[in-house]
Amino acid sequence: MSSRVLALAALLALPFSVAAQQVPPGSTNSTGTSPATTLTTTPAPLSGVTATLAAPRNVTGSIPLTLTLKSSLAGPITFGVGRDNDQNCAFAPTVRVLRVGTREVVYPAPGAEPRICTQELMTKTAPANGNVVFTRDLDLPAGDYIIEGWFGGFADDTRVKVPAQPVRVTVQ
Repeated sequence: MSSRVLALAALLALPFSVAAQQVPPGSTNSTGTSPATTLTTTPAPLSGVTATLAAPRNVTGSIPLTLTLKSSLAGPITFGVGRDNDQNCAFAPTVRVLRVGTREVVYPAPGAEPRICTQELMTKTAPANGNVVFTRDLDLPAGDYIIEGWFGGFADDTRVKVPAQPVRVTVQ
């Protein structure tokens, strides 16, 4: 093969990682112009909004979870969230469940294949100094659990993560 073909083959074998790189706002590319879009790979904290996760302390059957986002902002704020492939296609809240007395993660199941979910987007708007509520059910076998929960989605088109305090649940 010619050196030109080998160089092209080597170039094509390199991983394409441009989409995973963050571009700081106000930066310029090699031509001195601003990039067309800024990609954010980690969610930002959201000041002025708090989350509260609620679940019954003792339950038989499915666990009803409620995540309330309380806004102390002077204007309305719109929250958007899609179905999560790792959370059995639930919208929100996103949860991680640990067995009490251990750090064993029981949900989402470690090593489980993610589902392929529809790409729906749920939006809810909290009024000024108001709140929005997201609910879902969670099925777990009998046992004592700590459920960590958070909102992971968008707030007025900015990717955010709003954590809540964990709750303890006993499934009978």
